[in-house]
Amino acid sequence: MWDVTTSAVVSAMNGLERRAEVRSHNIANAETPGFRAGHVEFEDQLADALRRGTPERAQVDTIHSPTIVDGRENSVDLETEMTGNMKDGLQRGAMNAAFNFKTGNLRMAIAGRR
Repeated sequence: MWDVTTSAVVSAMNGLERRAEVRSHNIANAETPGFRAGHVEFEDQLADALRRGTPERAQVDTIHSPTIVDGRENSVDLETEMTGNMKDGLQRGAMNAAFNFKTGNLRMAIAGRR
């Protein structure tokens, strides 16, 4: 339905959305004994899908950390989660800007303006 660029932006936004959900779950369970933090990875899969020209098929994988950071056998590192949230927010902003730029160009083309 969309071109490769738009599909890539939408796939990236889906991956970032899933990452935000997992980060929120991690933060909510930072004090839960035995909790294993999840981490979402999609960038490598998206890059591979882009090389194939099918970014809409990029997979979003959630993996759980084997690293224990406290005596309760919990693997949530709040500093990592918070800095990751900031980085992801910047990436979401960039993806929104790319999507808005693309749709703005399409609107101008449809309206027949330059």
